[in-house]
Amino acid sequence: MSEAVIISSILGGCGLLITLFYNYKNTQLANHKMQKELFTEFNKRYNELNDNLNLLGDTTSKYFFDFYSDVDKIKTKATIYDFFNLCAEEYYWKNEGRIPKKVWNSWYKGMNDIYNRSDVIQQIWDDECKNDGYKSYYIDKKDAFFKLR
Repeated sequence: MSEAVIISSILGGCGLLITLFYNYKNTQLANHKMQKELFTEFNKRYNELNDNLNLLGDTTSKYFFDFYSDVDKIKTKATIYDFFNLCAEEYYWKNEGRIPKKVWNSWYKGMNDIYNRSDVIQQIWDDECKNDGYKSYYIDKKDAFFKLR
């Protein structure tokens, strides 16, 4: 084998290694960017719901809606459904490997703190889950992301 062929092979191998390393780092960067975008978006959406969820978290009466106007009932239920959808999206992306375990554990605890503090949210979740309605939230069983204490 000639010296030129050996040098070409070595340079080609080095070029391949550099390309593979670059692609690996680029993929890592893209994954970190996606995680940051998901983290930022989910936290922003949670912050928008937070005040209303805290009010609902202090409700333990199944008669909660008896004192609400129809408009307030609609707004409150919309907040609860937005919360369910946010939880479902976080759960979905966690299962896709896009949410780190440490972040998911924190979100999971927060989701369940809110859920466990509010009979109203629990009641609406139970109603939502009738006739396999929970499947519209990307889960296979009703208690995939909410656990009663």
